[in-house]
Amino acid sequence: MRQLARFLLVGGSNTAITLALFVLLQQWLAPAVAYTLVFALGLAYTTAMTAQVVFGTRLTARSALLYAGWYLLVYAVGLVVVQALHSSWQPSAVVTAVLTVAVTAPLNFLGGHVLFGSTPGAGTAPHPDPVATPGTIPPHDDLTRSPA
Repeated sequence: MRQLARFLLVGGSNTAITLALFVLLQQWLAPAVAYTLVFALGLAYTTAMTAQVVFGTRLTARSALLYAGWYLLVYAVGLVVVQALHSSWQPSAVVTAVLTVAVTAPLNFLGGHVLFGSTPGAGTAPHPDPVATPGTIPPHDDLTRSPA
């Protein structure tokens, strides 16, 4: 559940930052250029933050490329959702956005979980040594060891 909360925080901050930059950059750049630049910056931000903050794992070049590819695939799925909604029905912009995000956000979380969250110990702090922690029972093999 904590990963989901962190995912929502990273996604929300990415949306807020890229929206503000998109609006700002349009003062000097064509909208398409501003969108492309902001999308690339947002992709870099969300890739790094998803690995490190959401799933607590180290970002590698391989995992970054895989996640970026997954993110672009999910972007294409979102375009299909938008096209499907508008070919059969003319929903409002808010309904379109909500339904598109309802499809794409879980897919982005799933991709992040598969790429970053499936390694042992991902997203968790290392466990302390039970022998060194007062009030804990040492592992079985430590019980049979003779004192040094």
